[in-house]
Amino acid sequence: MPFLKVQKVTWCEQRIESCKRNGWRHAIYSPQAKRIVKAHYKGEWRNDKKEGKGIGVSSNGWMYEGDWLKDHKHGYGILSKISKDGNIRKVYAGNWIEGKKHGFGSNWYRDESYYEGTFQENKRNGYGRIWYKCGSRYYQGTWSNDRYHGEGIFIQENGNLYEGQFINGKKEGRGVFYHFDSHQVQKGRWENDVCINSTIEDIDYHRLYPTLLHIPRINS
Repeated sequence: MPFLKVQKVTWCEQRIESCKRNGWRHAIYSPQAKRIVKAHYKGEWRNDKKEGKGIGVSSNGWMYEGDWLKDHKHGYGILSKISKDGNIRKVYAGNWIEGKKHGFGSNWYRDESYYEGTFQENKRNGYGRIWYKCGSRYYQGTWSNDRYHGEGIFIQENGNLYEGQFINGKKEGRGVFYHFDSHQVQKGRWENDVCINSTIEDIDYHRLYPTLLHIPRINS
């Protein structure tokens, strides 16, 4: 008889499945005690997990707006920090994989330094460049595990420039150091950030960086 047919899914399982959050939902608050802001999420769900587009805010003031997959930041998104006075500071904008910065992105640091380039599992890895606070220093080149590693260019606060090889954040290998303050160029080899042998010669500063001013023709 039909009413004696074995049910593949129990009534309780059906109720549980029907209660799962799917699709777009307005702000759903977390039960955590309020600290800076009340934790909540507004966006898309799939099988009771954040998935799709949404905005998540944690109780300590971290706000993420972008793509989600199985409750993790995944895809493209923007991470910001909400201060106690309500101001919002952008921290990171770029790609994510399973909740970690991964791929190309831009990062704004608390000390006002700015980095743009590639990340791997939250660390600067690959090619990127960083402007330090107030433009005091600058590095452009390859990174590994959050440090300069490989070929790169580093400009010091006084304008002097090193172009060459780095290992673990230090000058290591062949490189050229331009001493613009003394109009000299130093070519040699570095170990552990120290030059071990080199040649130094004078340089014509204007040959490296020609003037942008118009020089009138002299009529004879």
